[in-house]
Amino acid sequence: MKQDSAYPFVRVVRRISFPAERVFDAWLNPRLASQWLFATPTGKMVRAEADARVGGKFTYTERRDGEDVEHTGEYLEIDRPRRLVFTFGVPKYSKDFTKVTVEIEPQGESCVLTLTQDVHPDWVHFAPRSQDGWTTIVEGLAASLGDRYAVVNREPVQVIGKDEARVVRLLPGPVERVWAYLMESDKRKTWFTDGTIEPRLGGDVHLHFRHANISPNETPPEKYRTVHDPGVPMAGKVVAYEPPHRLGITWEGEKPGENSEVIFDLEPKGEDVQLTLTHRKLCSDAERADVSSGWHLHTAVLFARLSGDTPSPLWAAHDRLEAFYKKRMNAASADATTAS
Repeated sequence: MKQDSAYPFVRVVRRISFPAERVFDAWLNPRLASQWLFATPTGKMVRAEADARVGGKFTYTERRDGEDVEHTGEYLEIDRPRRLVFTFGVPKYSKDFTKVTVEIEPQGESCVLTLTQDVHPDWVHFAPRSQDGWTTIVEGLAASLGDRYAVVNREPVQVIGKDEARVVRLLPGPVERVWAYLMESDKRKTWFTDGTIEPRLGGDVHLHFRHANISPNETPPEKYRTVHDPGVPMAGKVVAYEPPHRLGITWEGEKPGENSEVIFDLEPKGEDVQLTLTHRKLCSDAERADVSSGWHLHTAVLFARLSGDTPSPLWAAHDRLEAFYKKRMNAASADATTAS
């Protein structure tokens, strides 16, 4: 898509398994849009209004932690079902408005949505968070329509018992292709880590976490500077190996004797593959929260690589997910304390 603005911009591409007309209309129906447009997991939409005509205005206000956050703008172009252009601003945080362009390319009973937002020069540092926000919003749109990938893949990681975290994701197949993204270093480094996994039970694992491979143009938080670049090593062993359906490896803990295990199970589901990732033998709430946010993030990038969609910027998504899982874990701990 051509970008004709003098501003820098962020862009999100998403394939959605519904016709272009249905996807387009979801942007202009406030009853439907209130379920996903500017909505967050813990907020409550208290106002959703849209005058769906060129020159018409929209307002979506969500209550977050007791504060109302208004998102507003004006429709500039409405060309159903291919193109929607509007201004967008959040007055609570800035008086500036930018332009958002949504282009939808029909592909039979599916479509490809490309969203581009101009970024005001004063807010360039905020661009990764904006891209992460729009990526999450478009995933919410797909889920609200019933897109099978979005419905499954936005579900949070589940903590099972006291020492296990589990995430289920639906991925484009075939299973041999997904297996290659687990075993082949050049593919694995695009969503997780490079390094070698010896293809046999009891084999050696030598991984190298360098997240600049995943998000090369993003600046990491200071405490993660080394894992971003030049990277950190991790050694382990293969504890399960049944190609192309099951891989298990040991996982180094922060302290000696605190090693855990990660099991990847792949199950064909028609043209898709269900990934069930289980991280077990975890030692603490902090570790469970950490691996939950990490696996949520990395499996989302894996889905994007397999589907050809735009992944969220790594560190912007990390900040959001880390806060979400810490809050979730703290709430679960408080509930357990109250019950006892």
